[in-house]
Amino acid sequence: NKIELLSRLQDFFNADEKQKKKKASEIRDVIRKLRAKERNIQDMLDKCQDDEMKKALQLEVNIINAQIEKGLSVLENL
Repeated sequence: NKIELLSRLQDFFNADEKQKKKKASEIRDVIRKLRAKERNIQDMLDKCQDDEMKKALQLEVNIINAQIEKGLSVLENL
């Protein structure tokens, strides 16, 4: 009976750890995709001649940077 209870407790704690690892993995994947998107937009920004388009692209790069920073912050707190 005690062994069964300990086994259930162990399973409970292992499940929590597995969920954290899965969430961290998903966040890393999102960050990787965001960085790729950022590079693509930065390349477009470097080649762009239109000032209005440059402003829009720069805003998008800034937003993506903020998302990356937030994702890294969440990863640190896991």
